[in-house]
Amino acid sequence: MDLILDEKSFDNDKIKIKNGKTGQKILYQIDDVSLIGIPLKITGYTIIQESYKYIMINISNSQQNSLFKKIDAHFSNEYKIPYSHFVNNNILKIKKNNMKDYTNSKEIHVSINNIKMKNSFVMIQLFTI
Repeated sequence: MDLILDEKSFDNDKIKIKNGKTGQKILYQIDDVSLIGIPLKITGYTIIQESYKYIMINISNSQQNSLFKKIDAHFSNEYKIPYSHFVNNNILKIKKNNMKDYTNSKEIHVSINNIKMKNSFVMIQLFTI
């Protein structure tokens, strides 16, 4: 069973950060339950490139475009050190968690769940679920 957040009820104030061994984990608080990551559904996207490890999609025509920009802006405001945006020109790079081919899919489920330091930049990682 996949638990996907409804984008209409999303609230930046429910995002919490927990220190981990190799970085920080992003938690999303729903009442008394803490989700590891922010699980979201993406529709209306265009695949730019897909490999066995990553998928790059354009979300300019997606209903979730403004939500991803809102989340990206939230983390950009939280981290005053150099921040590498995960939404670049309406493009998302998502690490694939399985070998599924998304060519004919109408939606992708992703989780925004890690914060890593890479080359002195703060980076947010997105994974398929």
